[in-house]
This record gives sequence, C-alpha cells and structure tokens, in this order.
Amino acid sequence: MPRSDQLRNRQRLLEAAREAFTEAGTEVSLAEVARRAGVGPTTLYRHFATKDDVVAALLDDLATGARAVAQRAHGIPDAWEAFALVFREGCVLGDAERALFDALARHSPAAGEQARRITAELIEPFVLGAQHGGTLRPDVTVTDVAAFMRLADSSGPPDARATAVTVLLDGLRTRPRS
Repeated sequence: MPRSDQLRNRQRLLEAAREAFTEAGTEVSLAEVARRAGVGPTTLYRHFATKDDVVAALLDDLATGARAVAQRAHGIPDAWEAFALVFREGCVLGDAERALFDALARHSPAAGEQARRITAELIEPFVLGAQHGGTLRPDVTVTDVAAFMRLADSSGPPDARATAVTVLLDGLRTRPRS
C-alpha cells in the first residue's frame, strides 16, 4: 500500500499537470510540472515515467465525476431515465475541463484511444439499454451521443445549455407509433 506522502505527491503532481496543461497545453515540460508541484524530477519520475503516463492519469482523473454519474445511473431501473441522467450530467462538464480533456486526447494516438474508451465506457451501457428498451432511436450510435453531448455542452449560458439538452433528448427519444 502506498504511503500517504506518496499519495500526496502523486496528487500534487496531477494538480500541477492539470494547471500547467490547462494554461499551456501538453507541450509543458515534466520539469515544469515537477517545479509547480514543489517536488524534484526524481519524485515525478517515480510516479510517471513519461509525459504519456501523466496524460493517461489526467484523462482517468477527469473521468472520475462522470464515473460517479454512471454509477448513479446504473441504479435507475428505467433505461431511458438512466440514459437521460448520463446525457444531462455529461453536458455540464466545465468549459476548462472539456478543453483539457480534448487537449489531452489530442496529445498522442494512445491518449486519443484512451479518451474514446473512457467515453464509450461511460455512455455505451446506457445507449444500449435505452435502445434495447425501445426508448432511444435505434439509428443513434455512442459516437453520435458523445457528439450531441458536446454540442449541448458548448451551447453557451446555463439556460441555453438546458434548452439544448431538452431539445436533443426529445429528438433522441423514440415515439410511440400512432
């Protein structure tokens, strides 16, 4: 089990990397990340051998809140309501966090693949569940849903975002045949 100072240093390094990458992109050196965290290069490399390792850890860290939402949604018996919760909550990622997630995903092919995997892991069960339940249009893919979530998330002020989410969910839902 890691010691508390090791955990604390790792967290400080991730916070410093988040701050540095948000300000200047992933071109920031690991030496700068260590400096911002107040640790030496040896401590940094003890936790992260490469910048790719830092990026991977940050992508995973950014998904923590979304994983909590998915966990809550798994407890909802109605497949449409579970999907709608994931969609609504996924549309309120802060602008800075969304920009950082996107920048990290562009860092390397491996980071892009990790970002796609995280997105699929968090959305796919709810897309498939709602489609299986007949409440989500069958022609909609996980990629479509992720794109719609981004669209709603970038809709401006909170009122506009709420309206965009409502309109998008309405368009995604199947209609009873008359």
